[in-house]
Amino acid sequence: MFKIILKPVFASVLLLLVFMLPLNAAFSSPVLPPLNKADTGEQLTGKFIWFDHATIDLEKQKAFYGDVFDWHFQTVSKTGEQYTLIQNGGRNIAGMFSVEPREGATLGALWIGLMSVEDPAKASEVVEKAGGSIHTSPRKITKRGTYALFRDHEGAVFGVLRSDSGDPPDSKIEVGDFLWMDLFARDLDRSAQFYQKLAGYEVETRELVKGGQRLILNASDKARAGIVPLSENANRSGWLPYVKVADVQETIKKIKAAGGYIMVLPDQDLLNGNLAIFTDPMGGIMGVVKWSEPEMEKK
Repeated sequence: MFKIILKPVFASVLLLLVFMLPLNAAFSSPVLPPLNKADTGEQLTGKFIWFDHATIDLEKQKAFYGDVFDWHFQTVSKTGEQYTLIQNGGRNIAGMFSVEPREGATLGALWIGLMSVEDPAKASEVVEKAGGSIHTSPRKITKRGTYALFRDHEGAVFGVLRSDSGDPPDSKIEVGDFLWMDLFARDLDRSAQFYQKLAGYEVETRELVKGGQRLILNASDKARAGIVPLSENANRSGWLPYVKVADVQETIKKIKAAGGYIMVLPDQDLLNGNLAIFTDPMGGIMGVVKWSEPEMEKK
């Protein structure tokens, strides 16, 4: 699985934007299709199996991500949240929903990764005991499963999901699919302990390019996510998702043309220039990577 080799420049620029997103505005429970057409029988605790995007301007975000990744969208809920499925290559890979902005806010967007767990209710207890907090208590979504939304001990937002159709099996990651997750945190060791208690990860320590360390969270014999140091200048901890692209430079052109901003430009010290980080027009942060497994195995 994908393991980014980072250098400290990331931590000094990431998550400096103040998200004007009212996180007390959880979406209601729409009827969503199952993650899989047939029950996989898989339980891959610790794997991020779904991604949601909350924003105050759904139409603007649909236009942006459609231009950048050629994603397509299907609205499945006509309620105020307008829950919309994000599709890549005809497959549902994520969702997005609308939230009301805080007073005076003109920006507001946040990507939320949902981690597979066996029991969201038990996960809620673990989160609270480990110093986190519950944003949305376990809630059943017809056909989809049971999810809950949390903040960890440093305030990073994430969710958990027990899928009614099993977890998507580990398979080839296509261009336009979600590839990896990194947690930018102030206390790496405590963060690792928090998520170990939640998902039973095995933790692997790796060196950064210019000193320091990063941690890899492994589960079911796969690397599932990373934890990297957050700069003291950054305003909050948070999870950063990455999407696989065919060409980073071409993707950057699309991001700029669609109204996004490049926060971290390609650098030869970062996957040979095959990685960049951007913000969308509403302030949501995401990374893009050109990656192939045989190439990464040599790193």
